[in-house]
Amino acid sequence: MSENAFIYIVDSTDTIVSVSDNWHSFGDGNAWDGSLRPEDVIGHKLWDFIQDPETQHLYKAVFRRVRSGRGSRPIPFRCDSPVERRFLELLIKALPDEQVEITSKILRREPREPVRLLEADTPRSKDLLKICSMCKKIEISPGQWAEIEEGLFHLRLFEADEMPQLSHGLCHQCYRAVMEEYHDSKTLSKSVDREEE
Repeated sequence: MSENAFIYIVDSTDTIVSVSDNWHSFGDGNAWDGSLRPEDVIGHKLWDFIQDPETQHLYKAVFRRVRSGRGSRPIPFRCDSPVERRFLELLIKALPDEQVEITSKILRREPREPVRLLEADTPRSKDLLKICSMCKKIEISPGQWAEIEEGLFHLRLFEADEMPQLSHGLCHQCYRAVMEEYHDSKTLSKSVDREEE
């Protein structure tokens, strides 16, 4: 298996039943803590690890599509580490017995100066900062998103002793880009309008 592709499989109840052998290296590259080791992931619902409603909605829509026999195009996303921008695509396909295989494939990497906001062991304040699950931009004001470095400068967080806690979600641009494939425009519009209220 390629070191740039990471696979996990969920069963018909969206419980994780297996992960690829290189899961450890992927987690280490992301500075994940021990709670996301294979032995702690297998047997748990996928939704234990994807808690924001927008991203759950996206995954559930894609799962419905592939389980009904329709294909899914690759979905671009970012999975940055503290020292790297990583550009990936998400490939989702149906397996027998309503299982689903999810492959994350790294397309390219860009080194950068370490970003404290993404380090697992950095001191955290009680403040929350929303980060897009797909593009990794951060929300610097309601509805306004920026690349991490630009956003940290705008929010004056480079000089902060503690970083805010990260709350995951989807920016409107990423949500629209992915969901347009899975919903008719009327459904999509209603869903986005509810979020903006």
